[in-house]
Amino acid sequence: MVPLSRDLVVLVIDDNIGMRSIMKAVLRALGFLVIRQANDAVEALKIIPDIKPDLIITDIKMPVIDGVTFVRNLRADESNPFSEVPIIVATGHTEERHVKACLEAGVDQFLAKPITGKALADRITRALSPRRQFIRTGDYNGPLRPVGQSPLGMDAD
Repeated sequence: MVPLSRDLVVLVIDDNIGMRSIMKAVLRALGFLVIRQANDAVEALKIIPDIKPDLIITDIKMPVIDGVTFVRNLRADESNPFSEVPIIVATGHTEERHVKACLEAGVDQFLAKPITGKALADRITRALSPRRQFIRTGDYNGPLRPVGQSPLGMDAD
């Protein structure tokens, strides 16, 4: 079950207002009360220090800064107190190259659109508890992935 807390702040980043509305409705149905939204990654980077998100859900394909670049930049900025916040990528772009790019950027979980409440709840649960060790290497900044656990919400064979 999703580790719910009325105090958790969720930031949804998507350039599609309809998708942001759907995501907000599903998050509310799951019990999340503090949901903030950004039209794109540029806006998100500006508001993150003020809203102090506990979880970020972002799209990949957005104008100016795409979701992968957003994650990579946020993760790489060690001076940003939110560089280690759990991040879920929710996208319709599920080709292997997109999944691989997200994983290499340091996302915690990957969710294919169209989303379902069950799938979103599963990814949130996996992203939030137990919180994985965050590692920084020359090429990778992100959660340490336990052997056998996939960010796609499925256990690896």
